[in-house]
Amino acid sequence: MKLKSFYSFLLILITAVSIAQKPTAFAGPDFTICPNGGSVVIGASVAATGGTPPYTYLWNPPTALSSQTVSNPTASPTVQTTYTLQVRDANDSLDTDVVTISISDILKYKAGKDSTYCLGKASNIQLGSAANATAVATTFTWSPTYGLNNPNAANPIANPSVSTTYSLNVSKDGCTAYTGSVNLNITMFNVNLVFRDTTINEGETITLIANSSALTYTWYPWNPTWKYGTTNKPDVSPGITTTFYCLAMDQNGCLGFDTVRVNVNPSDDLVFYSAFTPNGDGNNDYFYIGNIQKYPDNILKIYNRYGQVIFTSAGYQNDWDGEYQGNKLPTGTYFYILYTNAERGNYKGSVTILR
Repeated sequence: MKLKSFYSFLLILITAVSIAQKPTAFAGPDFTICPNGGSVVIGASVAATGGTPPYTYLWNPPTALSSQTVSNPTASPTVQTTYTLQVRDANDSLDTDVVTISISDILKYKAGKDSTYCLGKASNIQLGSAANATAVATTFTWSPTYGLNNPNAANPIANPSVSTTYSLNVSKDGCTAYTGSVNLNITMFNVNLVFRDTTINEGETITLIANSSALTYTWYPWNPTWKYGTTNKPDVSPGITTTFYCLAMDQNGCLGFDTVRVNVNPSDDLVFYSAFTPNGDGNNDYFYIGNIQKYPDNILKIYNRYGQVIFTSAGYQNDWDGEYQGNKLPTGTYFYILYTNAERGNYKGSVTILR
């Protein structure tokens, strides 16, 4: 029994000595480095203990290491990488340890997308991306501070009255990075009517021209007989002096307006227009005779080039749309006779249909 106990004790002692002689590797703590060129020295201040010195070191993988065989190499990976340190002592005993180098996600925080707003509507605009709201232990710095409710918020609210470019700097994981800018373009939409105050004779038509790049136009006062729709070049024939208003909207939903005064000199003269375009666009779709309403007993007859009557109206009201028996007449010149009264007599002429 004593001999057996002695051998058992000896075995334990030999095992303890063997364990004590095995080296211990220290790869150091995990790190997070900055993107775009960040680096860190890895390995503990004492990279190995125990066993029998001297030690040899081997790091794997060798990617982005200044040396694979020193105790404290510099690591500069561009993606998250786990390095394994292998320590071998003089007795060929081994030990390993690992360290993980992560790349800061600081660059995922953005300033947001450029936008255009109408003056007067550029209020409570939220800056930054959705990712900003999920940031932890992150510092945001916006500049300039003009119009911001909080220049250090992840997603501040902006209320600029002039176009402003906001830049964003982010600090996280010991890194500071410029992550972009956002331009808030504040625009005032202008509508410029080509004519200023102008004068025509009663019965004449004038084309009002809005010089702008709007998507839609609305004109006031509205008169169904003018049929100018939403064009930027309506033909109008006011019977009295009238101020016209043009309200236009651009692609950003901005509204602008301008006015023009059309002075009208009274006249009883009939004004015959030489062409019209019956294409259904709401503008110049009918054969127009200015002041025809002053001659309610008129009779209008229109002929084709063969002398065939294709339109007759007693009390014409500017409503012929270039059709005959429900069919559209082709582009061409047609001839009219307008009977009024003994004093005014009859009028003859031609009108062209343009399609």
